Amino acid sequence: MKRMIFCSVLLALAYGVNAKPYYSYDLYGTVTGDATAAGSLADVDIGDEFRIRLAIGKKDSGEHKISFLGVIGGWTIFEQETNGYYQWGDWSPERFYTSGSHSPLNAPDGNGSTVHPNDIYLTLLGMEQTGAVVIPEEKRLIRDTGEINLDQFHSGGFHFWFFNQVDGSSYSSEEDLYGSITRIMKVPEPGTLVLAVLGLAFLLIKRHQHHPQ
Repeated sequence: MKRMIFCSVLLALAYGVNAKPYYSYDLYGTVTGDATAAGSLADVDIGDEFRIRLAIGKKDSGEHKISFLGVIGGWTIFEQETNGYYQWGDWSPERFYTSGSHSPLNAPDGNGSTVHPNDIYLTLLGMEQTGAVVIPEEKRLIRDTGEINLDQFHSGGFHFWFFNQVDGSSYSSEEDLYGSITRIMKVPEPGTLVLAVLGLAFLLIKRHQHHPQ
């Protein structure tokens, strides 16, 4: 009886934690260009690694709710909220991309300049590169739930669009910083972590009952 009650508690906790429909992923990669844009930034350079935590909500009215944050080189990006769109079969590569952010974007430090951030975008490309064939649901990069089909990930990247104003100058140059996503890792769902922790606690309790002090 106790075991049944305990299992019911586990299921209820897992359901509650997972009530919000989203999937989380860590995007890893390196800064690839361009040199002028990177040279404008104090804490970011070509070849620097980045990690972005991406959360994707289920599809609703043709779009996915998105949030992301992370670190690019030495620049920490605060949480951004935006929309994401998945497109295929339109004579362009299968792709998932974010629109302009709905959140204020904190500026990285400039290299003898002031950086005025405009926006940052994320793009993921699927394995279907021709845009001329129908992709069966099990082969699609993004499911309606927001889950990424990692086996169908081809490549991706970020684009940081900003204006750079050199100290003492009234002129600002438009710059574009790019990075390539080389690896995506799924973040364990909160419910899974809850089950793992509570399951371990249950085993410890049972062990203590079998081996009293």
